[in-house]
Amino acid sequence: MTKDQKYLRVKQYSISPDFFEKGFPLGGGPCTCTSTCCEGGVYADIMERDKIIENKEIIKKYMDETQTTVESAWFEIFDNEDNDFASGYCVGTREVNNKCAFLDKLGRCSLQVAAIGEGLHKWTWKPLYCILFPVEISNMVIGFDQLLQGEQPCCSADRDFQVPLFEACREELVHLVGEDGYKTIEEHYATLRQLALAVDSKDS
Repeated sequence: MTKDQKYLRVKQYSISPDFFEKGFPLGGGPCTCTSTCCEGGVYADIMERDKIIENKEIIKKYMDETQTTVESAWFEIFDNEDNDFASGYCVGTREVNNKCAFLDKLGRCSLQVAAIGEGLHKWTWKPLYCILFPVEISNMVIGFDQLLQGEQPCCSADRDFQVPLFEACREELVHLVGEDGYKTIEEHYATLRQLALAVDSKDS
């Protein structure tokens, strides 16, 4: 089977089969996030970094005593070339007190807390890859990041599931491909289910 046959195309992306073949138990998945994935810092597009710095005074109001309000300590000094980011360049956030500079003592992202506190959409200042995890994008393929597989229930998908991965990550996928793109994903899954039922019926 070729990649074009195996991977669903949605807009400019290919969708990994993992989203239809793996999932979580009821009530599981990213909705039970432990923020463990955030602790070591994350990568942000340099444009996302600049947007955060532009709004630094607002964000600082929502940081606690375990964080630094010195904005020069929020990001690493050097940028990295990476075509998976919109600008082609990314930069890492630094660790402060053994956690991402934007992670507060309650395990919440101060960027998200600040946006909500200011009456904005919760992801206004949050970097894309922070929003998406455990969804990842690599070479224009939307996949499932295995970083915490088997370590954190919120990021561990299994082939024995009640909620398919794409449903568990609905909000993240809609943010990335829009409601219309997500509908294409839903329709593809429905087709796969019908084909599977037809095969089961034939074999019985």
